[in-house]
Amino acid sequence: MALDFKHASIVEGVRFTAQVGVPNVVQGLFKKRPGVVSTVGKLPADALAFRLVAGLAAKYGPDPFWVRVGGDEALLLTHPDDLRVVLGGSPSPFASDPDAKRKGMTAFQPTALTISRGDLWADRRAFAEAVLQTASPLHSLAETFAAVAVEEADALLATGGDLSYEALNLAFQRLTRRVVFGAAAADDTALTDELGTLMAAGNKMPGAPAEGYDAFHARLAAYVASPDASALTGLVAGAPSTDETDVPGQLIHWLFAMGDTLPTNLYRTLALLSAHPDALARARAEGAGGGSVADVAGSAYLAGCILEAMRLWPTTALFGRVQAEEYRWTNGQKTPAGTQLLIHNLFNHRNAERVPFADRFAPEEWSEGKAGEDWSFNFFSHGPQGCPGYGLSIFLGQAFLGRLLAQATPQISRGTALDAEKPLPYGWDVYAAAIALDPAE
Repeated sequence: MALDFKHASIVEGVRFTAQVGVPNVVQGLFKKRPGVVSTVGKLPADALAFRLVAGLAAKYGPDPFWVRVGGDEALLLTHPDDLRVVLGGSPSPFASDPDAKRKGMTAFQPTALTISRGDLWADRRAFAEAVLQTASPLHSLAETFAAVAVEEADALLATGGDLSYEALNLAFQRLTRRVVFGAAAADDTALTDELGTLMAAGNKMPGAPAEGYDAFHARLAAYVASPDASALTGLVAGAPSTDETDVPGQLIHWLFAMGDTLPTNLYRTLALLSAHPDALARARAEGAGGGSVADVAGSAYLAGCILEAMRLWPTTALFGRVQAEEYRWTNGQKTPAGTQLLIHNLFNHRNAERVPFADRFAPEEWSEGKAGEDWSFNFFSHGPQGCPGYGLSIFLGQAFLGRLLAQATPQISRGTALDAEKPLPYGWDVYAAAIALDPAE
């Protein structure tokens, strides 16, 4: 006999909408609104959301349970076994294009892999995995990319003064353009600005390409048509693709992820290392700052530092899936196509009942432990739709951050202070912060 999942009350649904859903939307789903992020951070919204979800999970879990978001009910997943079912079952029966995500992403990347289904998804996934070399432990252009990361890190250090998030982000966007398109795009800041404008339009979830998308796509197509052998465009011709792939359209997500999201995580990693001198010393000792491929790839502890920043403060606190077809759960209940499923990354990442190191900085859990195998941690997702650029993103982060740390010691000079002796906060606002980069001893 099928048993219905438990239902959170209407009042709890109102609270979930107000404390989890609304802050997620108003901060900007695709392009962050710095002023709003800082205002929400002062509440502090992240802590309020975590505590609410923790209370609901204790009351209704560990199975999925229904919670109202706005006018609709969705299944909230809090157990790693259910996360494995849903993420392991993507893109079918659990697709990654719920209505809000699809409507928003359509503004700036309407042919994106992550909002594709069926044969179209398989076509675009094969292209992405080929160019990003997902299955390879080291990208074939790793030596070139490491050198680019070192150059951009040195240029950033040469500017002097305290480091703002905006400055690091601009430097990493330049690095990203060089990695994706090559030297010709290094100074094409207009390309990045155009993407930012389109992403901001995506915050309104228009459900159609935003004004300016066609011109932006044409600029990307021009770079693809003149590939650089030392950049990802140089690998496009050898990758499987069809007319349906839309090669220029696939590159948009790489620009979005490597040139915006990753810098946020690197800036937070610097903040964490400023409060953990032993971790800083160990990360430095790996020698990634020299820029050699062997040292960068071998800096597993430094990679763990970056991954810990992603775990502690996921840039996507809440993400969703939608059933592409009917599904019968282990309790016998059938849920129909169209059912919305929610995953609250912040709760799953910081749930002390399942994560012994929930509220502390623990890079060793990635470099020597089994954190990478835990389906509770989903900043890169898991399963068939796990990020195909996972390895390349972390490699670039290791090379760039390793160079900074070899020459400078980070110290938070403005913003929320971090104390290694206390539980870390549930959020850390990059826009309200500054980090001093003192000469390394």
